Amino acid sequence: MSIARVDQTSAIAVIASSPVVPSRLVVVEPDGSHWYVSLIGANRVVKFDRQDRIVGQFEMETPGMLAFAGTDQLVVSRSMSAVNPPARVALINRASMTGDEIDVLFSRPHPVAAAEGYAYTGSLGVNQIASISLTDEKVQIVDVAGPAHSFVQFALSPDRRTLVGSTEVSGQLLVFDLSTRARPSLRTAIDLGKMVFDPVFTPDGKFVWVPVKMANEIAVIDTATWAVVARVRDAAFKQPHQVVFAPDGRTAFVTNNNKMDHMADPAHAGHEMAGMDGVGALVVVDVASRRVTKSLPLGKNLTGMGTAGR
Repeated sequence: MSIARVDQTSAIAVIASSPVVPSRLVVVEPDGSHWYVSLIGANRVVKFDRQDRIVGQFEMETPGMLAFAGTDQLVVSRSMSAVNPPARVALINRASMTGDEIDVLFSRPHPVAAAEGYAYTGSLGVNQIASISLTDEKVQIVDVAGPAHSFVQFALSPDRRTLVGSTEVSGQLLVFDLSTRARPSLRTAIDLGKMVFDPVFTPDGKFVWVPVKMANEIAVIDTATWAVVARVRDAAFKQPHQVVFAPDGRTAFVTNNNKMDHMADPAHAGHEMAGMDGVGALVVVDVASRRVTKSLPLGKNLTGMGTAGR
């Protein structure tokens, strides 16, 4: 595994890449004191301190996406590359790096988000999502209408009233209302294109930026109307994977895979990747103009990234 840091005046971006033990996501404590990474091939979640020293580990089969829950928990799903992983997500105490796995009943739980006492995950294999009460670990399953979706990742709005989910197979961004925390309700579906990856709300909550991997672009959705208002395109985008914003919202960082194959289910025709299998870049975008300002080659298959304010 390789790690690259990109220091800005308002943020620290951490990017992990590896052809052997890839990271699906990196999350950083709000104060920057520690950060966490999923090591799929090593079957563990690893905790690092500010000096990048390992200070804790949690072993689980093919860990995937990560999300903070409250002040002390870390929620971990399963990797997209795992064909038949356990139908469970992990709830880990961040201080002790100990925890348990919770059965969510459906196959291949992958996306994850957490807020207001609940964690959410969804399936890569069936049209279902699950809510998990973090107080009593009660799980509720919600069926999701539409074509086969294959949920990739979730994101919560800053006010925690809306959950959005990206999909690989249907190519939609699904918008859920969280008025009833235990049972997200599908509000609308937005067609974006093949391989819709990790969505993120702008810090002010007015827009959602979504990488559309097959089209090498970022779709920008207005959260007032749920309409696509822009498509950010640039030659620097080569399979854009994840977006994070600097705390002031002025700068966006985009990881790019630039990889021949892809970790998602290869059984779906038309979703084969045509990457160059070359060096992946961290692409920097000015949010106001939605123009690329810099492209930083960092290594093979850039995937997980996290930021923390200073």
